[in-house]
Amino acid sequence: MIDFEWYRSFISIYKYRSVSEAARARILTQPAMSQHLAALEAEIGEGLFIRAPRKMIPTEKGKELYTRIVPLIESLEAASIELKMTASSPDALPVVKIGSPVEYFTEQALERIKDAGIRCYSQFGIASVLLEKIQSDEIDIAITTQRLQIPGIEYTVIEEEEFVLTVPPSFEMTASKDVEDFLYNQRWISYGLELPIIRRFWRQHFKKRPEIQPHHVIPNLQTVLKAIQHHMGISLLPRYLIQEALREKKVKIELEHLAVKNQIFLAYKLKHRDHPIIQKTIRSLKKEEVEK
Repeated sequence: MIDFEWYRSFISIYKYRSVSEAARARILTQPAMSQHLAALEAEIGEGLFIRAPRKMIPTEKGKELYTRIVPLIESLEAASIELKMTASSPDALPVVKIGSPVEYFTEQALERIKDAGIRCYSQFGIASVLLEKIQSDEIDIAITTQRLQIPGIEYTVIEEEEFVLTVPPSFEMTASKDVEDFLYNQRWISYGLELPIIRRFWRQHFKKRPEIQPHHVIPNLQTVLKAIQHHMGISLLPRYLIQEALREKKVKIELEHLAVKNQIFLAYKLKHRDHPIIQKTIRSLKKEEVEK
């Protein structure tokens, strides 16, 4: 009797043309993947791949099987998800667990998922912690500014945020031509001791590492904004975060031409690449049209 997992392993090998890559994508060992393929070939009675150096080449029977079973597997998975969704109540919405920096989730993500047709269970944290939670299945999707190379994790770019030098309204640049020297002598508010984004700003525009010590370290961008409004220092903040404060003239932007851009990624397990609910949520977070 054919095991459903044999088919899933076969599809993964077909997509990656490699047993080792398919094993990483499915979070299985390479011997387990090889056993699944061997068992399926024995049951069918024909080889499904030609084993070439560093590559698995589908045979004609392999191509035929892939074409036939992929729509069936996708239908089965979709049916399972729908049954799970309606198990407790016909009107129940599916749960998607999303991890994110609290500032981005509050200012950007909430608006995008409000009509996504899901129940959101959210967790907040830094990139490394959120990616660990994906690996342990504590969350389904992570919103992150880091793209760490982790087996079985896939990334897609959601947007590019722009950080601008944000200062109190009374802040004045001097007439000095040495911008770096002027900025060096300011009171900097940093998200962390390692000067995240400030370090990139310095490298990009002054071609060196910043040799500054933060005056305040506040690991929350919304609180950093409040600190600037209280004249506690200056910092680099994402443009989306400061729009209301700009309109109310509680802060202003200096040296706007020296903005720094930063990519935002959505991270999720490769096994969820074809998961309809998770992919629907991803489309919402990317501001793409959500299927009704």
